[in-house]
Amino acid sequence: MENPINKDAENILDTKDLSAALPDVKPEHRPKYVQILQDKSGPRSVDAPNKSPVGLNASSSATDSPPSKDAAADKKPVAKPKSNRNFKKNGAAPNGKRPFRLYLKKQEVVAIPSDLKTRELSISPENVLFFSGPGNYLSALYPSKLVVDGNEYNSVEHYYQACKLYTLINKEAAAELKAAATPIEVKKATKDILKGKVTSQAVSEWKMKDSFAVLKYAITQKFVQNEELKLKLLETGDKILIQTYIGDNFFAVGAGAKYTSVWVTRHLNQSLKVPEEVSAENFKYLPLVAEGKNALGWILMQVRQELRSQSQ
Repeated sequence: MENPINKDAENILDTKDLSAALPDVKPEHRPKYVQILQDKSGPRSVDAPNKSPVGLNASSSATDSPPSKDAAADKKPVAKPKSNRNFKKNGAAPNGKRPFRLYLKKQEVVAIPSDLKTRELSISPENVLFFSGPGNYLSALYPSKLVVDGNEYNSVEHYYQACKLYTLINKEAAAELKAAATPIEVKKATKDILKGKVTSQAVSEWKMKDSFAVLKYAITQKFVQNEELKLKLLETGDKILIQTYIGDNFFAVGAGAKYTSVWVTRHLNQSLKVPEEVSAENFKYLPLVAEGKNALGWILMQVRQELRSQSQ
């Protein structure tokens, strides 16, 4: 899902240097945001092709270089660079723009248990498909009506936000979304309704616990009830579906298409090992793609596989 940036984070988004974004206090007392930067030493050469899975028995980010001994032994507050010009030169956001302006909570990867059913997917430019925004049929923001329990929703996003309000507040709050015609409007309306009534922690807990089942059900209904979209989804074959959106590293990859393309090139002919079932319990096992978990992409792929099995 492509979440709008919280207004409370504007001071972080507008910050041009890390020292101003994070208070000059001990590291353990800082807000748990991570700097999204390319390797300061510049672009690395593409590794020799191999078949080792990405993001499982490796670091949390497949594009990160291992920390130096000095960095691991002595974690000090990052000092403001002497030259802002040099800092701009070295810093790069996932969309390729400089200087970097975005901080996202770091996503971690846990090694997959040996008894968990998984599948491996090869990484190559020909085997990936990027999507983003309300104009793409794979997006939850794409206008596509679906009917659930006799209620009509204008998009997956409408159903998703209605379930969120129904669970966190009540059915009357969910009903208020009927006035929101577009997916963008429904996101804004939900945010306004939640404000002052539900804590951000409660929203985050709902997201971690219930969002996967809600999204999978809504996405399944979207394609089952629209034959044309269903055929388009099936035509993607076994391609890895990647939501390229810099503002979300939970449902998307926390990066734009340009940065993600570079990531694909750097991991050419390597593989991603993914749980067959995408759920709240298995979220921690999802590998990193670029800078994020790409949860929506994996859910779409699971729905695609189930629809394909049913049509055979």
